[in-house]
Amino acid sequence: MLAERERLAREIHDTLAQALTSVVTQLEAAESRLADSPEQARRHLDLARRAAREGLGEVRRSVSALRPDLLEGHTLAEALERLATRWSAATGVLATVRTSGEVVPLHPDTETALLRTAQEALANTARHARATRATVTLSYLGDVVTLDVDDDGVGFRGVPRPRADGGFGLAGLRERLVAVGGRLEVETVPGQGTTVVAQVPS
Repeated sequence: MLAERERLAREIHDTLAQALTSVVTQLEAAESRLADSPEQARRHLDLARRAAREGLGEVRRSVSALRPDLLEGHTLAEALERLATRWSAATGVLATVRTSGEVVPLHPDTETALLRTAQEALANTARHARATRATVTLSYLGDVVTLDVDDDGVGFRGVPRPRADGGFGLAGLRERLVAVGGRLEVETVPGQGTTVVAQVPS
């Protein structure tokens, strides 16, 4: 029961919290453009509506323990491409995806853990980094697979502080990756960006 409660808590953070953050961001942007650019405001409202629908669908899937919508019928690399496209459209920051190595099939839980890592890292980039670009790199390296999410933002010093809102953030990602035999590292230098690195067995 405890494990299932923790799974649901992580899923809610990775789906509902991120979706609501995106909705609020787009609504605030729409409000700021209502007077001078109604067309831009409508675009932000459309993005908010889409984020709300996607978030609702993801919450329903999480409660049912189903695969994330981005992975349904798609490879991990394709899911990351779709994620990057949606994120760029919502933030206005260019995100690119690179894949290297010989692709091998991964357990669905492992693919979900890597996708959630990319989602959380990109959400943090949008929230804190003030970046102009982000790069997601998926590397198949024989017996391990790595996922790097790199940005050119402001970086930070020391260990990230716990979330004030009690959210799971990086701690939740670490737990998710450990559950599939993986690990998470964060590399950052103030003024020189941040790289989140997830590594899992193939």
